[in-house]
Amino acid sequence: MNIVLSLDYEVYFGRRTGSVERSLIAPTQALLALAARYRVPLVFFVDVLYLQALQDAARAHAGPRKDLARIQRQLAACVHGGHELQLHLHPHWVDARWSDDGWQMDMRRYRLHDFARDQIHGLVQTGVDTLRCFTGRVSAFRAGGWCLQPFEALHDALLAAGIAIDSTVFAGGYQHGAGHDFDFRRAPPLSRWRFDRDPLVPAAQGRFLEVPIASHLVGPGFYWRLALARRLKQAHHRPLGDGSAMALGRQDLARKLLWPSTSVVSIDGLKADFLEAAYRRYRALGHADFVVIGHPKAVTPHSLQRLDDFLARHVDENFCGLNACVDGHSAVQVDRCRPAAGPLRWVA
Repeated sequence: MNIVLSLDYEVYFGRRTGSVERSLIAPTQALLALAARYRVPLVFFVDVLYLQALQDAARAHAGPRKDLARIQRQLAACVHGGHELQLHLHPHWVDARWSDDGWQMDMRRYRLHDFARDQIHGLVQTGVDTLRCFTGRVSAFRAGGWCLQPFEALHDALLAAGIAIDSTVFAGGYQHGAGHDFDFRRAPPLSRWRFDRDPLVPAAQGRFLEVPIASHLVGPGFYWRLALARRLKQAHHRPLGDGSAMALGRQDLARKLLWPSTSVVSIDGLKADFLEAAYRRYRALGHADFVVIGHPKAVTPHSLQRLDDFLARHVDENFCGLNACVDGHSAVQVDRCRPAAGPLRWVA
C-alpha cells in the first residue's frame, strides 16, 4: 500500500494569521527533519495565493518581503530534498491587505466558486506558474477548505493548467457553513478512481484521478477530549503555530459534539492518535493508497511524537509522493534503511 504524507502549507486565516516563523518555517523544519530521519518523501500543498499576497505586500513593506524570502528558501529546500510541491488555493488572499497591524482579512470570497470562471482560470494558472518557479512538475490539486463542489466550475481551469490529480475528497466528510462547504458522503469506498465532471462519480475514461484523503469515523467523545485539551492548555497539545483557526459554525460544532462524524486521517494534534488504527483498517480492506493530511501550523509535540512512532513502525512500507504514487515508483531515490538511532522524542 502506498502511504502519502501530505501537508497543507499555509498560515491561519481570520484575525490571527500567525507568524511565518512559528506557523510555517519552524514546524515545517521539524517535519522535514523527521522525514529525513526515516527517508520518506512529503507532499506540500502550497497555498500559493498567500505567496502572491506576500509578494504584492513586499513591494512596500519590509516584513512581508522578509517572510516571502524565508518561504522561498524553504520551498526550494523541500524540492532539493526530494519532496513534492502541489497546488493549494485559498482565494480569500486575493482580498487580503497588509498594514502595520498585520493582515486585514476579508473572508467574503473564501471559495474559488465565489469568483467568475475567467478569474478561476487566472488564479489556477497563477498558482501553477508560481510553483513551477521551484519545481518542474505540478500535477495535483487540493481545494482550500475542501471546497471542491460543484467541480464543474473548476474543471476547465485545472485541465488547462495541466492538473490531472485531485486529493481533496475524504469519504463521508460533510460540512455546511459560511466558510467550509462540502459534502463527500456519496464518495465511493475506494482509494483512487478516475472522474470527469463530478469527483464523487467514478468514470473509467475520466480526465482526472481522485486520490482521496483517508477518512476515519470518530465519536463525539473525541471532540470533547479535544475541547478539554484546549481548555487545559497543556504544552504537549499546544499547536506549534501561533495563529487561530476558523471557528466551526454552531450546527457543525453541535453535530461533532453529539453524534459520530467522519474526520480526515491527520497528523494534526489529537487526530494523530487514530493514525495507526486508520492505517490498519485501510490495509485490511486492501486499499492501494493511504493519504494522510496535516498542517505544519497545527502539529503539536504530541502529534509529532505520534508520527515519529508511526514512521518507526512502518519504515519499510512504500512511502511516496502523489506523482510517484500515480507513476508507480518512489519519488525519493535514497537507501530506505532503518534509522541508526532510536526514535526522536518531541518536547514542548
